[in-house]
Amino acid sequence: MVGPLTSRGQDIHYSQMYATPLYINPAFTGNLDCDYRAAVNFRQQAASFTVPFETYTAWGDTRFYPKFLRQRGWVGLGGHLYYDNAGDGDLKKVQGMFFANYSQGFNADNSMYGSLGVGVGITNRSINANNLIFGDQWDPTLLEFNLGVASQDIANIENSSIFYPDFNLGLAFHHLVDERWMYEFGGSISHITRPEETFFGTNNNRVERKYIGHFTVQRILSEFWLIKPEIYFVTQNGVQETIFGANLVYSAIELKIHGGLWHRLGRDIIPMLGIEYNRFTLMFSYDVNVSKQHMASNYQGGFELSLVKKFCSRTSTKRQPCKFLQF
Repeated sequence: MVGPLTSRGQDIHYSQMYATPLYINPAFTGNLDCDYRAAVNFRQQAASFTVPFETYTAWGDTRFYPKFLRQRGWVGLGGHLYYDNAGDGDLKKVQGMFFANYSQGFNADNSMYGSLGVGVGITNRSINANNLIFGDQWDPTLLEFNLGVASQDIANIENSSIFYPDFNLGLAFHHLVDERWMYEFGGSISHITRPEETFFGTNNNRVERKYIGHFTVQRILSEFWLIKPEIYFVTQNGVQETIFGANLVYSAIELKIHGGLWHRLGRDIIPMLGIEYNRFTLMFSYDVNVSKQHMASNYQGGFELSLVKKFCSRTSTKRQPCKFLQF
């Protein structure tokens, strides 16, 4: 009977943030240890107590070495397309975004470099209001909702499908300290222009800016083992999310086994398993919900899949400007 006057909604989110680098930070575009990269991601959540939220993403990127940069800088280009569907009203979000990134080496062998990336895209939001039930459809005589009564709330919807431009910006710093370890940190801003997003013509609802900060370390422990601890902090419209944990990688000839344990602070424990072969990496994770919401979810959160493929096709023997940990 008594509730807040406003509700706050955030962007789509992934538990495997390390498997969605362009979505996390445009400065990651083209910063990879091969020439091309392509990937798909899928996430489902809240299926235990409501209509499941589902998110699909496809993305890819590459890098170029313009001659005028003289092996001191390089350019990354990429793009992503994602589709998100939430709730009974089929509230959909579809976005296509193009990314460009410039990286500049700071020392002689470019083991230390910085990156600046931008993203430009178009977003579509749509809803099927006919699948929703509104308060003015309540019949006090029958003590039930009468779906045969037309809702005034539906009549107030001027456009059930809207489009708007979107812009992202990101910075990152990468340092390969030696042949055994490296670190990387950065941050990004999404929805820089705070685009208007409303199905009602007179409602001034805006998508608030989202800020992401991240820090990663990679350390080779031995000939067979690599550890990757990471932390991500996300804030948007007064709501914060912190994810931290680590992946451990075991290398056996051409096969690599990935295992990790992560925590979404105050909400989820996230185990991860993966396998890597012939530059294909397949990873599966599951959110075990440990927040107060577990009374409804029965500790069931959401599962997530990612498939990443790297292509190393160039055979040039020239020194490549960007430096990555070799494992």
